[in-house]
Amino acid sequence: MKKTIFAAAMVLGFGALAHAADTKYQVGLGLLDSLPMSSDFRDVLKSSLGFNAYGDYAINDTFAAGVEIGDVFGYPYKGDTSVKLRALTYGVRGKIVKPMDFGSKKGNVYGIVGISSYRWSSNATDETTTKVGYNVGLGAQMEVSANWLVGLEARYHIIKIEGINANTLAPTLTVGYSF
Repeated sequence: MKKTIFAAAMVLGFGALAHAADTKYQVGLGLLDSLPMSSDFRDVLKSSLGFNAYGDYAINDTFAAGVEIGDVFGYPYKGDTSVKLRALTYGVRGKIVKPMDFGSKKGNVYGIVGISSYRWSSNATDETTTKVGYNVGLGAQMEVSANWLVGLEARYHIIKIEGINANTLAPTLTVGYSF
């Protein structure tokens, strides 16, 4: 499964380079706070800061597809905050986009859905676990200058690790560049 996701990311990434003159691309970064939501996860861990990076290709005015990578720096355990559970993700995503005006500024609102590989590790052991999960969310972006966008996004991640629901909610501040 890892190889399939990696191959899809490479194909989309190289496709983006081939069509850069079409001004249909967006790359960006996000700063997020990942909040454990399912009781299995929330009862044991605290929230964690993280980041993501993405690249999207606008298929048309309504649909976009892209790739992303993210890192949650480490959910501290409630009983022992020196032990942290870290999550590294990479995957593909699709967006349904609605262009909008925010006063005198252009922007868009969107729905987003993705499938990602989540690689879990702990600083207390050498073990790692990789699971595939899904995510859904909503977001809005506003142009702050030519080609630069800032936005807010909220995504719900649905992951099951060895019988435990590890669902999280990730509110995110984003900055992106369109070309």
